[in-house]
Amino acid sequence: NNVRSTIAINMNHLLVIALVIAVISAKPQGNFVSVSQDTLGNYNFKYVAGSVARAESRDSYGNVVGAFSYIDANGVLRETQFTSGVDGYQPISDDIPIPVVDTPEVAQAKFAHLAVLHAAYLRLPTGLSF
Repeated sequence: NNVRSTIAINMNHLLVIALVIAVISAKPQGNFVSVSQDTLGNYNFKYVAGSVARAESRDSYGNVVGAFSYIDANGVLRETQFTSGVDGYQPISDDIPIPVVDTPEVAQAKFAHLAVLHAAYLRLPTGLSF
């Protein structure tokens, strides 16, 4: 049952991505909206409004997959794919910054600096702090 749900999410994810790419690649044809839902909690919606597009699907287990895109003020296409479920909202995009990881040399320098600060703190007269 869980495997079937995961397969369904992956297939929906691929369909949503394909739809958004197709919508963005096409020349603007005006606005478009499509919505469907059932009594089990499943839904699908898609829309295009100017340079903005969004598509989203939800299954009866509460898992959501989708994507949205827009063209920014510089004419650059910005795209974000996402899933949402038991693990919360999980966006995927080249536009989301990736944290910088310290090199071993930088990590060592930070450690040495903090050691010097700690030693200076220990030498302060009682009652003073910084």
